[in-house]
Amino acid sequence: MSAVAFDGLIVDLDGVVWLGDHPIPGSVEAIAELRARGIQLVFLTNDPRSSREEYASRLRGLGVEVDVSAIVTSSGALAAFIVEAEGPGTAVYAIGSPALKAELSAAGVELRDGHEASAVAVGGHEGFDYDELRIATQALRRGARLYAAGRDATFPTQDGPWPGTGAVLAAVEVAGGTEATVVGKPEPYIFDIARSLLTGCRQVAIVGDNLAADIAGGSRAGLLTILVLTGTATRADLPSAAVPPDLVLPDLAAVTTALA
Repeated sequence: MSAVAFDGLIVDLDGVVWLGDHPIPGSVEAIAELRARGIQLVFLTNDPRSSREEYASRLRGLGVEVDVSAIVTSSGALAAFIVEAEGPGTAVYAIGSPALKAELSAAGVELRDGHEASAVAVGGHEGFDYDELRIATQALRRGARLYAAGRDATFPTQDGPWPGTGAVLAAVEVAGGTEATVVGKPEPYIFDIARSLLTGCRQVAIVGDNLAADIAGGSRAGLLTILVLTGTATRADLPSAAVPPDLVLPDLAAVTTALA
């Protein structure tokens, strides 16, 4: 497939718009061009460390005007899912950044220590330590349910991959003796949230850099899938992909050229 047609686009952030603190060349201009062509955009990230407001501010700092309502994060999806599954007021022990904990509180759960928690929520963050693992382990062994923002083992940065939520979750699952319900990509729940924001769109695509999270997940959600090679995946990974992308492009800038 050399050209694609869509009127709504879900844009991954890490590895597509930026790497670490640096924008990927041509990405900001590509966003402007897509908007000029009438494409509705929603930005979606599996990184639960920052709030939607922080991601919107970061995009604005690059010159991309965006409303917070057009940002979907795995931490926001996790908070919404736990309230749906457990009910408002549920006592939750949270492993994660201040932004993830704020999302949980805003959604209506009660943040508690491990002894009072009936659920454990996990999102990757730089401060993860043995005490968090110990508290979560004890809560889970007492019967608490386990939820997580994603399973990405790593996320791309300019100096190479950093450990993601999946790396933290692996430790919690092994020590806690239970498997998590995961809400972020590649699970349908977070894609459904993003898709619901693209009102009136007939054909929605996702552009991402991760074959498992973006491409396999997007395909399961019924989306057109576009892989860019500026983040996690390389062309060498394509023959072994469980779900091949509909289109492979060098970067986000090339999406504007491929748009039919």
